[in-house]
Amino acid sequence: MSHVSVSGLTRTFDGNPPTTAVAELDLEVEDGEFLVLLGPSGCGKTTTLRCLAGLETPTAGTIRLGESVVFDHAGRLNLPPNKRFIGMVFQSYALWPHMTVRKNIAYPLKARRMKAALAAGEVDRTAALVDCQDLLERYPAQLSGGQQQRVALARGLVAQPDLVLFDEPLSNLDARLRDQVRAELHELHQRKPFTAVFVTHDQSEALALGTRMAIMRAGRIEQLGTPREVFVDPATDYVAAFIGMSNRIEIRYANGRWSAGPTPVVGASLNPDPQGQTIVRVRPDDARLSRPGDSLAAKEAGIAAIVADVEFGGKHLDVALEVPEQKRLLVRVDIRRSDDFVRALSRGDEVVFAFDVDAARFFAAADGQRLTAVRSAVAPVEVSA
Repeated sequence: MSHVSVSGLTRTFDGNPPTTAVAELDLEVEDGEFLVLLGPSGCGKTTTLRCLAGLETPTAGTIRLGESVVFDHAGRLNLPPNKRFIGMVFQSYALWPHMTVRKNIAYPLKARRMKAALAAGEVDRTAALVDCQDLLERYPAQLSGGQQQRVALARGLVAQPDLVLFDEPLSNLDARLRDQVRAELHELHQRKPFTAVFVTHDQSEALALGTRMAIMRAGRIEQLGTPREVFVDPATDYVAAFIGMSNRIEIRYANGRWSAGPTPVVGASLNPDPQGQTIVRVRPDDARLSRPGDSLAAKEAGIAAIVADVEFGGKHLDVALEVPEQKRLLVRVDIRRSDDFVRALSRGDEVVFAFDVDAARFFAAADGQRLTAVRSAVAPVEVSA
């Protein structure tokens, strides 16, 4: 294991105009930490990973692995990938097809001439660690996708590198295998901690695996914190959207009331402190549906809406709603706890999108920064569609 320190990392690509993929990025990864880089395509997360690996040459900055500087633009130092003591697990597995599983796992030890580790049975020990000890004499073509990914993981860990880099390693697996391998990877890191940087665009992977997670945007880190910190207190509208607060409602305070476009927001509300447009973010499972005219609870706010679609999800319904001048809103309803009103919903029905303001997060529309929500204590009100 090794501490990783990144300072002023920048990577630009020539073009007209030039593109900056990573912009003056500073990052510290502690010994044994599992850091997840999360963000959409083009945010710079994979370029950052490739710079750490030595597969990309940064335009500026320094990278230090433990006590060793592996890249220093000012000092014209750039160690190639084979000189950096790292392991990599790729999206495409990248196993040698002509080699058995045993030889694939052993390859990093042979490449680094670690004869003692080979003699000590490190291949068998690492294979057992990821539950592929019974596959050692097979070839990659004889393995399932999940088995190949376990072999790739074993190959990345066998030499006990200073740093293990994961480039969206679960994205090629089907949903069931993805959940299984993710759980196995988390358990493995708990049992045998190793320093890792894991790239993904999947928030569920980031929340489940990360010791900390860094949400990236346009080559910079928008927010860095533990999964719980980021999930509960997203710093910006961008982060809120990426960690599951998919409902985005633009509201404005005027003439003594809040409204979402032409639609009044009734019930509990913010004090009229923010100036201009305010953005409300709500998770689909933190909202509920009520009938027009029903009372709201003291902490709830409500917006009249029309049902646009209802999808059956087994134990839940995903109900899409239309509100004038707003993006579609989504409510995830637990069927087991819902009444006949919700079970009978269909396209065109009038409903009220109701949410607890304590579960919502509020952001300034001008810059997307988090606002402190102060709820007004108002009595429950009736809402008409």
